[in-house]
Order: sequence, then structure tokens, then C-alpha cells
Amino acid sequence: MHESKKAGGRILHLYTGKVRESRIQGDVEPTAYIRSSCSRPLWLAPTGLSGNDLGTPRKIGAQNHAVYLFPQAHYAYFSDLLGRPISPGRFAENVSYDGPDENALRIGDQIRIGDALIELTLPRVPCYKMAHFVGTDPGFPSRFSGTGRTGVYARVLTPGRVAPADDLTVIRSDSRNATISELNTVLTAGKPRADIISRVIESPSLLPEVRKLIEDRLAALCLEKSHDPQRVRILTRSQETPNVVSLTFELPLMPTQIPRPGQFVTFGVEDGQGNRHFRCYSLSQGPFAGTDDKICRIAVKREKPDRGGFSVSNWLHDHITVGAVCTVYPPTGDFCLPQQPTGPLAFVAGGIGITPILPQLQALAATGYAAPVAMIYVARSRRELAFLDEVAEAAAGLEHFDLQVFVTRDDGTAEVSPLVQSGRPDLASWISDLDDAAQLFVCGPGELIDDVCNVHASLGRSNACLFYERFTDQTDGGFDTEPAPRAQITIGQGGMSGVWTPDDGSLLDWIETNTDLRPPAACRSGICRTCKAILTRGSVVYPSSVSAPSQTEVLLCCARPGSDIEIDMGQVSLDRMTG
Repeated sequence: MHESKKAGGRILHLYTGKVRESRIQGDVEPTAYIRSSCSRPLWLAPTGLSGNDLGTPRKIGAQNHAVYLFPQAHYAYFSDLLGRPISPGRFAENVSYDGPDENALRIGDQIRIGDALIELTLPRVPCYKMAHFVGTDPGFPSRFSGTGRTGVYARVLTPGRVAPADDLTVIRSDSRNATISELNTVLTAGKPRADIISRVIESPSLLPEVRKLIEDRLAALCLEKSHDPQRVRILTRSQETPNVVSLTFELPLMPTQIPRPGQFVTFGVEDGQGNRHFRCYSLSQGPFAGTDDKICRIAVKREKPDRGGFSVSNWLHDHITVGAVCTVYPPTGDFCLPQQPTGPLAFVAGGIGITPILPQLQALAATGYAAPVAMIYVARSRRELAFLDEVAEAAAGLEHFDLQVFVTRDDGTAEVSPLVQSGRPDLASWISDLDDAAQLFVCGPGELIDDVCNVHASLGRSNACLFYERFTDQTDGGFDTEPAPRAQITIGQGGMSGVWTPDDGSLLDWIETNTDLRPPAACRSGICRTCKAILTRGSVVYPSSVSAPSQTEVLLCCARPGSDIEIDMGQVSLDRMTG
């Protein structure tokens, strides 16, 4: 038997408010935040207490926010927190009461309040207006949620009369439902635990509208697939070329995370001071759909030091051995074949750019792909042609495959393989010979990608047939919409805030300069999405070269404020600078 009855409490005060215009952060807005105490009985209907307005629309419907209950005992806590008296009614509740709080009350609890019957729906998730009316800094609403002392909204099942001193009694509760405090954690915490997420999502009384809010938030935090980046142990290490080392590891994945050939992972290492650094690496081998392989492989080329003087690639070459533990975010990326390719395909791989293309060739060979496939693979020398044997093996499994391999600097070893020829490919002739409907995929150095793109455009071929991927900074281009000349930035976790100006660069640059937070950031060009956070207020702009996320998300590495903003850092805010 899941139902139980809990001890109730007593109504202490009733509050109602009417919509009025108030100047908040320089703008005049309609709001019903200000409440007045009422000592007489009031009628509680599905629209709320008689004489009370809702000032703004509600995402899950006004009826699910009909009445807001707040334990009066919380006021002592907030008075201590703010160092000054906070009187009841200041948090815009309709009912202050003495009785069970958010840790005892559950989603869907039915409560007899006076003559009315209500059902609990969700905790209060405050907006920026609370900071204005309580007289605090902009980060206070996030701290309010973080305390768990949120109060709770309810919908009205049976209208009735309510009055101060009336009983408040829980008449029905289902232990399968998560507590209101747990629901608040999933709705607002930066990194809700997996077990709490499961308890909330599996609650029988969770409203569909609230479930959608949760799903959207978890998706924005990348928690719908993974609650945390995975810690993996290096299984093997192979020197593929003098400058390329491959590493293998087993990455636990949920069914929704099975990668597609061409996707990449974001790989993190800790330096000698305990600081974490990230870089994106394509999977040259992985647990792709239709394979039995559970092992992931990345290939890492030595590169120049990253920003800040640290090189992830050099660290992996010089320090990572079999048995070492690293951090890996789940596979992602759009440099993938169509789900069901049917026509001619073409590939251009330059150097380490072979890594996302190799598994695509292998996937085509595994399915017996019969349409024509053409490929150019170019490197500086024969010794730098990583995975050439695997490319040739995949080629043997394709019915119509034209493979051309070039080395631009003859090191005397080109004759080792009849596949390899010296010199540079004639991209113009090769691309012009492709079928007009051929889809062309290119990955490699920026110069090679630029050459292919320029030739492709000069031949009048459709951009819809050209796909490329590069992990270089493309965020210095122009903006379709100019950033704000000055903006107030508030970071929800910890109540951090400050002023941004264009000289500060991206939001990631500002955060790294002005706070001790170190969000995961690998590509710094808007590709890997590792630095994605939630935009809870305001607007941001992106360089024209960046594919923007949804309006409720923000890519810290390339976004600039378009107005005053508030950011919910979620899981990314939990990496703090050490050392």
C-alpha cells in the first residue's frame, strides 16, 4: 500500500496581490509580486484565491500555480542568511503556514486546506524579480533555490473557503512520488544525482508539463544521456606514426549514446597541478551501431600548445600510459554519413583528418555499399599516413571504390606501397569529375578544407552536398547582431556577478578571467558543445560562423551578451580552478 496520511498543520496568513507596473532593472513590467495580508476568509478556486492575480504567464499553466504555500519557519532562516529581518509575505506566497515542509511533502500530495482540496504540483522556481523585491544581489534567486526552502505550488481539486487558523491536513500521499525538495533539485541544481532524477521522473503524480520542463533542462545540461563525464582507463597505446599515438579505452554508454561513425569525444586530462584540460578527438574506432566492438580508439597528433601554454596532445604523448585514468564526455558531432546513404560519396582526408573518415569507410564496407565511393588521402610523408592499412582493407570491401593517396614531401618511402604517389592532388580536376549528386566529406588542416571549399564553390556545386569538420577557432568572424556595449552577467551557482564589455571577449573568457570556475571547453569554436550552459535570462549573440543552440542554451566559448544575462552553469560550473 503506497498511500499514507501525514500530520498536517495550520494556516497562519493569507496574501493576495493585484497586477501593477513596477520598474525592475530599468524596465517597467507588470507584476503581482507585492502581496497584502488578508485576515478574512477567502474563496479558493481553480484560478486561485479570490482577489489574487498572476502577473505573468506560467509555462505549465496558471491552474497548476493556483496557490503558493510557504512554511513560515523558513523566514527565520532567510533572515539569518541575509542579516536582516524578512517578514512573512515577502516571498509572494498566498498561504504561510505552520506544518510539513518540502522535505516531507511529495509531488501529488492532496491537502485539505480549510474547505478546499488542493494537490501539490511543483516547488517555487524564482526569477530575477525576487532579487528586486527582496532587495538583494542578482544571484539571490539561485541561492534561494539552492537552499531547498522554496515553498510549493498547488492546483485546486475542490474549491472552498479558506481562512487564517484553518487546519492544513495531508489526506493523501504516495510514497512512490519524489519529495518536493527532490523535484526542486532536478529543476534547479547544477548537477542533480542520477538516483534523484530517476525518482522524480518515475513519480506517478508528476505532471506531464513538469516532466517536459525536466526533459528540456536535462537535455540542455546533456544529462538526458549522461549524468557525468566518464572516468576511463587507457587499455592500449600504439605509436601509429612518429607524431600520432592511438589510445583505446572502454566507454560505458547508454543505448541512446551509441555513436555514429564520424563523431568525436571530448577528452580530458589533469596536469601536474590538478587542473583539467579538454580537447576533441574523433573516434577512429568505437561501439558503433551494428558492431560488437565495445572499445573506443582515438588518434592524437602532437600539436602546438593550446591557449594558456598547455598542450593536451603533448601531455597524452609524453605522460599517458596504459592504465592511466582520463575523463571522457559522450560522443557527439554532426560530421556523419546520412542515416541511409544511397548515392555517390566522396572523401578528402588530410593527415590526422583520416580519423573520422576511416570508420565511415568501414561502415560502408560492412553494409556492402554498392554506389561509387571516391577518396583522396594526403599527408606530408609516407610515414605520416596513419591507418593506411585499415583504409585499404575497407576499400577492398567496397564494390566501386577509387582511392588515391598522396604524399607532398617525398621521403624516399613512397614506393613502399603502390597506393601512394608523390605530389599534391589536383582537387579541381578530381572534384569536377565527381557525379553532380555526390556528397563530399572533408577533414584535415584548415588550408586543405579551405582549398576544397573554394574549388567546390568555383565549380558551382551545391553547398548542401559539402560537409567538413575542423576544430579550429572560427569565432573571430563578424556578428549578424552586435553584442551589447556593456552587460551585467550573473552566474546562478554561488551568486557570482559582474560587468562584461566587448574587450572581455567570449563569456568563457570572462568567466575564466573573473571567477575561479573552469568550464570544460575543448574546441572553443562552438563545435563540441562541451561548454553548453542554460541561459535563464537575457539574450546572447554569436559570430556568424557559429551554429547557435536553442534560445534557452548558451555556448560559453563563443557567445557574447546581447543584454544583461543570467546563466545556469549546471554541471559545467562544478570544475573549479585548483593549484
